[in-house]
Amino acid sequence: MKEGNNKGEWSEFYAFLKILDERKLFAADKNLEIIDGKFFVFHKIIREEKDETTKIYDISHSATQVLITNEEGELLKKFDARLLKEKTLKIFEKIKSEKSRSFKIPEAQELMKELLCMKVKASNAKKADLVAIIYDRISKTMPMLGFSVKSMVGGASTLFNSGLTTNFIYEIKGFKGDISTVNSIKTKAQIRDRVSEIKKQGGLLEYIGTPNEQFEFNMKMIDTALPEFIAQMLLDYFLNKNRTVSALTEGLSENEKMRKKFGLSLTNYEYKIKNFLDAVALGMVPSKPWDGFSKAHGGYIVIKENGDVICYHLYNRDEFRSYLYENTKFDTPSTTKYKFGKIYTEDEKIYIKLNFQVRFLK
Repeated sequence: MKEGNNKGEWSEFYAFLKILDERKLFAADKNLEIIDGKFFVFHKIIREEKDETTKIYDISHSATQVLITNEEGELLKKFDARLLKEKTLKIFEKIKSEKSRSFKIPEAQELMKELLCMKVKASNAKKADLVAIIYDRISKTMPMLGFSVKSMVGGASTLFNSGLTTNFIYEIKGFKGDISTVNSIKTKAQIRDRVSEIKKQGGLLEYIGTPNEQFEFNMKMIDTALPEFIAQMLLDYFLNKNRTVSALTEGLSENEKMRKKFGLSLTNYEYKIKNFLDAVALGMVPSKPWDGFSKAHGGYIVIKENGDVICYHLYNRDEFRSYLYENTKFDTPSTTKYKFGKIYTEDEKIYIKLNFQVRFLK
């Protein structure tokens, strides 16, 4: 490895080591607290390498050994797991204490060699960060499942990543001010201040669509009116009304215009927004066709700040959805990178784009 990795990437490798050592992950409630007596037993972890080969880490036969095989079942190495706990703890302390955005961990790189690992994390093209065979105590089967991995170590990670695909377009009606004056606002909260100035000058922002048809189609797979719901929440966010997903959802139920058009209660909106968060966490990305199915079929693994690694599985899906709903907020990404936040004209009408990103609370 010539370049370092960030905390999220190293945390993904840490989760892999933690499972090799402990052989199980505890389930958690909506507050990330471990549920006593509820855990998932891991038998094998499957890793795809840079050269497109696959290695299987079998932890079901011996409490002190990891059997490393290839896809054909040929034994590549027997790894002594007795020192894993100590080494894994040292690696976590390095991840937690490091201040740089990208860094190397010599102890981890040495352990990677011992474990025949060629890369730290899964491919970005795959929604499942970790693939494993677990023993399902309810169905008495051993399915192969994919898990998405998120780290709470360091800065708050994103749940829904922004991009050029995640812009929402609003037509500005009734605006009496000067466009260049609004666009020249360069304050710390410049998008909020620009939207505030538009409003002061008589402007009303009316959602008209998203420039990316695939993102709009994916949202409509969840609910045909979801683009409108998100657009109103996004506008409320930039109007400085609320930041958290739960508070912005409450705002939908209190919005007179939305009430007249949809007649929905807070419970209705909460259900729909939870569906969206769940879909994003387990498979849906804005730029790619989505069939409505989860890509990370096992669930969600979270690395907590204290080093605990917990799991949300299909069986505690309601807890998982509540965790997402109560622990996320809207965030403002880079305006220059994603080309939003400036008033522009088209066919004698004026518009502004606002960008959508969801980040975990710390």
